[in-house]
Amino acid sequence: MDIGFGDKNQIIGNMVNKVMLEGAEQQEAQIDADMAKYDELMNDEDALERLRQKRKEKLIQDQKKRLDWQAQGHGRYMELSDTKEFFHAAKTSQRMVVHFYRPTTRYCENVDAHFEKLCKKHMETRFVKIDAEKSEYLVDKLGIVMIPTMLLVKDGKVVHHIRGFDELGGTDEFSTQLLAWVLSQHSVLTYDGDMPEEYFKGKGVNSVHVAMLNGKYGGADNIREGINSYKDYGDSDEDDYS
Repeated sequence: MDIGFGDKNQIIGNMVNKVMLEGAEQQEAQIDADMAKYDELMNDEDALERLRQKRKEKLIQDQKKRLDWQAQGHGRYMELSDTKEFFHAAKTSQRMVVHFYRPTTRYCENVDAHFEKLCKKHMETRFVKIDAEKSEYLVDKLGIVMIPTMLLVKDGKVVHHIRGFDELGGTDEFSTQLLAWVLSQHSVLTYDGDMPEEYFKGKGVNSVHVAMLNGKYGGADNIREGINSYKDYGDSDEDDYS
């Protein structure tokens, strides 16, 4: 059969035709196999029951996890009043984001508004705030040199500071979606969407952007200082963080 390749290329043409036919046959065979499995499942009451049981167990596990998170303070944007509360929260929650604020700094209100939304949508992460003026010890030990600062904590360690809004485009008009994406790049939040387009439209120096241009992501100012290293602060009973 001449399929348009000419006499000299007929052999090649036949080979291409054969490969295409085999590919189509393999796809058809896979579809038939999938349909057979589906029919078998629909006719197998035991298999259906096992599937239902797995789904039920998954729902129970997910619900238990949410209840555990709620017991730890997840789902609510709360203020921590002292050093002991901070260390307890850092040890209890696997992922936590802390807003160091000052009541007289208007930009802190922007962070509050975003955290109020994020804490409800991302139960896997705990969102809290600390008044920097009332927490000199934490401000000094955790390197809080700018207000607002978002301190990112994972597995009991500080993994990053977001100081001001440079990483968010250098403006206070960033979206909650953009903040969620940036937090996810430091593995303190689960984000399933694409990179927000506004990320590349911002102004200012963006350490996330610079790192990505260099071929990898690694936010600036990672200090990775263990939370447990501060548990012996002071000698009073109030400073026992165990």
